[in-house]
Amino acid sequence: MSDSTGFLRHGPISPRVHGTLDYPLAAILIAGGLLLNFHDDAAMVLVLVLGGAASLLAIGTAWSRGIFHIVPPVLHGVADIGATVVLIATPFVFGITDHAAPTAFCIAVGVGGLGATLLTRFVSDLEPDMRAATPQPAP
Repeated sequence: MSDSTGFLRHGPISPRVHGTLDYPLAAILIAGGLLLNFHDDAAMVLVLVLGGAASLLAIGTAWSRGIFHIVPPVLHGVADIGATVVLIATPFVFGITDHAAPTAFCIAVGVGGLGATLLTRFVSDLEPDMRAATPQPAP
């Protein structure tokens, strides 16, 4: 990633805390998409897709709370910024601002997620592979 994403490496929230919060966030997005009446199927589907994407990022990021360790943490941060901005914009783009519950849900979860993202250190907290750190004998 370029130097323009350097700010994503200096926040006070640790990768462990952010990674832990990713799982309930995904569940909240999916539950909100299923339980709230968005009055617009596309808006509801978008929230569900964001919840699914949050689930995939949670299990796929290369930090201690991830399972598969594929996605670099900084890329996770960039995806979080994009997703939270989309979530905040959803009520306005889909014209559902006259429906209080889904509008408040999208804005509150989006602003909370964006705040947490901007305060997170997106670095890997995985233990280095000890075999890679041990010098290998010359052939």
